[in-house]
Amino acid sequence: MSEMRTRSETKWGRVWRYDGKRGTVWRIRYRDATGRRVLETLGKEPTWNRKLAERELRRRLVDVERDGFRKPERIRFDDFARAWFRDYLPARNLKATTIKNYRSSLQRHLIPYFGHYHLDTLDNEPELIDRFIAAKLRQGLSPKTVNNLLLDLQVILKTAIRWRLMRTNPVSGANRPKVDQPEMNVLNENEIGTLGAAYTELERQATGDEQAWWRLAHTLTFVALGTALRRGELLALRWRDIQMLEGLLHVREALVAGKLTTPKSRSSRRTIELGPRTLMLLQEHWRRSAYQGDDELVFGHPTLGTPLDPSKLARVYLRPALRRASVTKPFRPFHDLRHTGLTHEAAAGNPHAYIQLKAGHSQGAITERYIHAVQVLFPGAAGRAEERMFGGTLRGR
Repeated sequence: MSEMRTRSETKWGRVWRYDGKRGTVWRIRYRDATGRRVLETLGKEPTWNRKLAERELRRRLVDVERDGFRKPERIRFDDFARAWFRDYLPARNLKATTIKNYRSSLQRHLIPYFGHYHLDTLDNEPELIDRFIAAKLRQGLSPKTVNNLLLDLQVILKTAIRWRLMRTNPVSGANRPKVDQPEMNVLNENEIGTLGAAYTELERQATGDEQAWWRLAHTLTFVALGTALRRGELLALRWRDIQMLEGLLHVREALVAGKLTTPKSRSSRRTIELGPRTLMLLQEHWRRSAYQGDDELVFGHPTLGTPLDPSKLARVYLRPALRRASVTKPFRPFHDLRHTGLTHEAAAGNPHAYIQLKAGHSQGAITERYIHAVQVLFPGAAGRAEERMFGGTLRGR
């Protein structure tokens, strides 16, 4: 290794071009607010040159003078990540599922890959983020999963900057994998009618307790279509959440990983208008239910009243009903029932704001896929959507 002659030096700092094993890089040296000498490798040519390095040195000197910048403590990513998880997350009042997801990202992906690197190395070598992206894609992770990991890493390193352990966040400028929006699978009017007939047939053929289960699955499916609720929201509904006389439904809770919790965001806590068919289904379901108290679940176990297992419900009842209805296209119970409900809302000509608030979307851009103002602002909108899905008359069960 040999140091090249291209350099500039003042009494405040120094810039020079360095020829090392990994190529030619540009470095700066200066003193922080405590008088400690700081050496930084900015990056390789041609990304960095003399002019850019001198500009970066001036920025550092301004930070020292104005903000009292101090040389960051040198710490490995794995040590910082564990401290972040232990000292930062608990005070954020996050949902248990969010904390679980962070733990999984760290333990399965981020610490195994970045753990041995020091934070200043990540700061000075942003190409490490690109290598991480390529490595995870080669492992077979989907672009969406890789993007989620990058989001987690960006949040973690943002805290490192605030704790003055890094200067920049290398994830911010990374080129992220392109995520193709999956095609929505939506039931048309004929398929919805055929699905209702299939449920009726399966219910009639069932005996004993199974008949109650098929009736429950039938009602739940069509309430899902009429309300476009998320799976967890639907399974967490209590009778106190439904105002039968006013025709309103309040989303206050969600069932996530078998536990009742608050909805995923502030916009998810909402009130929606019930169309006449959905209201009728809920009234019939309440009259048949053995659990009619305000705090009882609307869609609970028929004989126990306890929360349902959504995976078993989909596997044993919803999917067989779709097969009986000859719905052969890929269709995810619950998820695509919500897509179907929202798409028919848009097709019925209901306003964008109505659909956004009904869906519980925090941003209007998300709703562009289908196009919930407070439902009372658009009286009759729920009825128009049901008219498109189910026809002009209420079909009996």
